Amino acid sequence: MEILGDRLFLRPLNFSDSERLVSLINASANDLREFMPWMQEKVTRKDEDEFLLRAVQEMNLNQAFHFGVVLKSHKELIGVIGTHPIDWLNESASIGYWIATEFAGKGYATEATVLILEGLFMEVKLHRVAVSAATDNVASNRVIEKIGFRFEGVQKLAGKVAPSRWKDLNTFALLNDEYKPMRKSLFEKFLNGNYPKVKLA
Repeated sequence: MEILGDRLFLRPLNFSDSERLVSLINASANDLREFMPWMQEKVTRKDEDEFLLRAVQEMNLNQAFHFGVVLKSHKELIGVIGTHPIDWLNESASIGYWIATEFAGKGYATEATVLILEGLFMEVKLHRVAVSAATDNVASNRVIEKIGFRFEGVQKLAGKVAPSRWKDLNTFALLNDEYKPMRKSLFEKFLNGNYPKVKLA
């Protein structure tokens, strides 16, 4: 599945992304380390090869979705967005994302989130999509709130960001029936009024 937006498109990660991901992650290490538990030291090509192997396998088995966030203008990978393991019994999933520091502050995380919601709700037909962010992760919370996720509460010390360091997490969610009435407004605000185009493999 690929999802085309205004400035971005989402496409499945693949093994050829390894070198680019190493470069993006290590250049963004100071920002990612504060909130991403997997970012402790600089990553290596071996680290990313192992991650991509899992990501591709999970995609192929329909266990989770892992998308590269790509600039349409230059076909340039600038981040990652995807789901954690999908609960197919309850038709629900939680999402996570990161955008490289070089490309931060331009609304790309917001657009990517709108695009993945369109795919998960309208194509995959999930019932519920959740997202969590550390209470002090101002940028991520702003993205979630701008889109209109419903705040569900704070999980006390639920996010591990280092071997002995934990953060409180704000938890938000949207139901399919909540998303559908807001689609047009989201596309007008964040996609210049363009509806996303979903291409199924």
